[in-house]
Amino acid sequence: MNKKLLYYILALSLVASCKREEDHVFDKSPDDRLNETLKTYQTAMTSSQYGWNGNLHTADGTLYRFYFSFNDSNRVQMLGDFDSTSGSLLAESSYRLKALQQPSLIFDTYSYLHQLSDPDGSVNGGPDGVGLKADFEFAIDSVSADSISLTGRFNGSRLTMKKATQADRAIWTSKQVGNGVVNFKNYWKFLSYWKRLNYRNVDYELQFDSSVKKVTVSWGTGNQAQSATREYYFWANGVYFLDPIVNGSVSIPGFSITGFTNDVLAANQLMNVTVNGTPSTIKGAAGSNVVPINPDVKNAVVRWRSQAQSTGNYWISFNGFHKNGVEDAFDINSLRNDSALFYYLLYSPNSRGSDGFLNIYLDTASNPPGLIAINGSWAKRISDNAGLTTITEDSVYSEFPWPASGPAADTRNQLFSGTGRYYFVQSSAISYDMVSKDDPTTWITWWWIW
Repeated sequence: MNKKLLYYILALSLVASCKREEDHVFDKSPDDRLNETLKTYQTAMTSSQYGWNGNLHTADGTLYRFYFSFNDSNRVQMLGDFDSTSGSLLAESSYRLKALQQPSLIFDTYSYLHQLSDPDGSVNGGPDGVGLKADFEFAIDSVSADSISLTGRFNGSRLTMKKATQADRAIWTSKQVGNGVVNFKNYWKFLSYWKRLNYRNVDYELQFDSSVKKVTVSWGTGNQAQSATREYYFWANGVYFLDPIVNGSVSIPGFSITGFTNDVLAANQLMNVTVNGTPSTIKGAAGSNVVPINPDVKNAVVRWRSQAQSTGNYWISFNGFHKNGVEDAFDINSLRNDSALFYYLLYSPNSRGSDGFLNIYLDTASNPPGLIAINGSWAKRISDNAGLTTITEDSVYSEFPWPASGPAADTRNQLFSGTGRYYFVQSSAISYDMVSKDDPTTWITWWWIW
């Protein structure tokens, strides 16, 4: 018993000595040290004379550009490139620094950041209940003399802030970012699917995916053609790339838009831009002789087919063909059959035999509502090494005949029109555009919903 008591006393003395030694490691309490850290961070945030440029990557990787100016009264002024309003109207809200699991920056009243995060899809165009997977509460990862790195506490979005220059602030406050958003809307007025930037007598084919703010730029010819994909943001009255496009000694950071001519009757559609201060143009490439520059066109149709074949699923289109600037050009969404309404077109690439092409309706009177095929054909498909695919009608489903006229007949005729030649372009992670070789103002978008 005495030995046990002796060991117990010895253990207590060792613990006490360790405690006294640890007490000398820091001369302040953990709370004091944390408060000092938060104060240091706030000083860093408020000390940038011209504010901060912020690059926000949402949880799905989409880039949004922001401007922040913090003051010592826990107020922040903000601009963004989300839309024309956020790019033009300087909005003020509040922020605070708080110790959670680690020092954190919280934007605690509604701001442009909250707009991206809003679960109401009508606010930002994202899915209801999800929004655009952004954040307004961030854990602070690192702070240096000219940059701050943060991670969203809910969605894990990444925010990097870098000190803005006087010229940066001038671009923001003179509404040039908002102008870029507005100017770029004219880009979508080009009738031809193929849009090309001509800079220093070289054509660069542009393919924008606005759903994730990425652009694929292609240049060169034949086996020398190449492409690069970049994130883009709105800046200085136009569109700029997070990393420049490099073609040998030529570097393209993006372009400022100076004007747009939209004389459709005279077949004169022209966007005037400047690249590195040099006047340049963007035009639509029209006519049946147009050949895509993007080398991926040679492989896209193979992926499109194999994705459906390997899963046993199919591709669908909700609006049918886009033609001469008109979405749902044949008004296929107007189709009705008693209580059944048009729902989508279906294309099923088969590994053996003919492909299936069907016109699918939704019967709203049945309980539950059911899908029914109204019209359909078997289709033959031949692709060459350049990615050009020819689709011809093999036969009509005897139980699902096509009408002689109207939106369904027009859609069928367009699919198999002339030589039925199309190029396939992957337009997003879940969609492909099938573009008419004979008339580049005509295309259909196929979606993957599985």
